[in-house]
Amino acid sequence: MSKRFPPIPEFVEPYPDESCYSILCRCAVRAPMSTSRFCREMFTKQRFLSYYLWQPFHAEEMNRWFDDTPERIQKYLLKHSCVSYRYPFLSKICQEDFEDWSAGEELSAGTYQRLTLKLGCRAWKKRSLYYCPECVRVDRRNYGETYWHMIPQLPGVFVCPVHGVPLEQSSLTQKASSWMDLYPADYWLSDTEARKETISYDELRLATDSKWMMENGWNTEIKMHSLLEGLTTWQFEQAEAQTRRFTSQRNAKNETIYHILLANIKGKSIADFMIQHEIMEN
Repeated sequence: MSKRFPPIPEFVEPYPDESCYSILCRCAVRAPMSTSRFCREMFTKQRFLSYYLWQPFHAEEMNRWFDDTPERIQKYLLKHSCVSYRYPFLSKICQEDFEDWSAGEELSAGTYQRLTLKLGCRAWKKRSLYYCPECVRVDRRNYGETYWHMIPQLPGVFVCPVHGVPLEQSSLTQKASSWMDLYPADYWLSDTEARKETISYDELRLATDSKWMMENGWNTEIKMHSLLEGLTTWQFEQAEAQTRRFTSQRNAKNETIYHILLANIKGKSIADFMIQHEIMEN
């Protein structure tokens, strides 16, 4: 364990579908110190909110948080970052790198940088954090506080797949970058009524499929031939054009949402084209 860092403050128990950023926010307000000091002790450099929102943190940082316990690190990575959402569409090399990392192996600086870039969301076009008013209400009833959920931040998701209501865009932008830009959702969001709007079937299906990938992507692999079979050139172009509405990724075909849209164009769920493997939960 690194000797350059002092012991970390108490690490809070994550809630279901809670983002990395939200966990840090709740940890910061519970720490017996200023937010700026908390950030200095947790990290070595200043980063944009979008980095904290999704990307798994450096192994050195995570080892301190979880007492060098690989099982706890892997559980955190799979349930509170976008690893599961993106995993089936990573290259085989990146998948192996992730498996080594989550098992507690140290990666070279170059390998770590390549992996976190693949697992990050810099290309996604949402510029603010989104939330579901109904989730806010349920969170406060069940936990006494609300938090920043992951699924509303996914590209193309503008409907809550749980409550079937439109998501709201918060005023908290992903360009927040100062040491003190840790804003817990419970401080930032007020109780509001969900908008009464008609939700299209396509919007809800995209949100539901995105939620499925977040929950199941880690232990699945895609049946690519089955997904692509029978699609026309126009349908491929349609999926690519829709993907570019939500991401600035140079190669749209590397994005999970592209494959979800292809499945939806065929009138099916992405789950219909995935092979699930039995993996023991830690």
